[in-house]
Amino acid sequence: MHRRRLGSELRRLRETAGRTHREVAAHLDCSQGKISQIELGRVPVRTSDVRLMAEFYGATTEQLAALVDLAQDSKQRGWWQKFPSTAQRPGLQTYLGLETSAKAVSCYGADPLPELLQTADYSRALLAADAREHTPEELQEQLTVISTRQQRLLGEQPLELWAVLDESALRRAVGGPGVMRQQLEHLVLLGYRRNVTLQVLPFRVGGHPLMADRIAVFSFPDEADPQVVHLGDSANSRFLDKAADTADYLKAFEQVCARALNPKDSSAFISAIADESAAA
Repeated sequence: MHRRRLGSELRRLRETAGRTHREVAAHLDCSQGKISQIELGRVPVRTSDVRLMAEFYGATTEQLAALVDLAQDSKQRGWWQKFPSTAQRPGLQTYLGLETSAKAVSCYGADPLPELLQTADYSRALLAADAREHTPEELQEQLTVISTRQQRLLGEQPLELWAVLDESALRRAVGGPGVMRQQLEHLVLLGYRRNVTLQVLPFRVGGHPLMADRIAVFSFPDEADPQVVHLGDSANSRFLDKAADTADYLKAFEQVCARALNPKDSSAFISAIADESAAA
């Protein structure tokens, strides 16, 4: 997030100064592609380069100081970087960075259930069903990452989570009936938290705009930071932050929310499926 904000500010200053990527690249003696990547927040940037760019754009002393602070903050390691399994999945690292910085996350997808909502037994059963083999150490590490992420739902300023759950995710007995019943009961309890909104999209709704997509929308405390839409899973990720690219997905998510059951009816729906699991 610090890199994205830094890149956004540098791009704004460049455009205000009327400078092109070619001119900036010549000033820094680097490629135009590097300037583009910096402005998109996709690569680390040295403080010395930030100073050169800001001075080239005619930035004020205050603007320069703020940019240098952002550049220094962007070099801080995220909590997830100490886990080797995340380092092997660049898309997951980006996802975790956004989730950690976000004020709110809205999501929809078919099964499995979102990791922020999973019980440990449900997560463990999913990992056990993975085609990739995991050592006990790798399994515990991934469970620790999920558990750490879930801490964002707690505290004085918790993450605001709005999740639309497909009925398929509620009926697939991951880990067996007992594990699934506990998972469903966990969802009902989560729904009582003021920062968690759960809706169920039942089968009877039929077709909808996000049938082929798994989507997460990140919103941030600073309104100057645009919303980011994530598509796919951690192994096949796309991140969109331009309004022209995100508009259709944001509209589609609103339409899915409108078709889904309201939170109260969703809680009753989940409880009914849990009762069915208990009776099975």
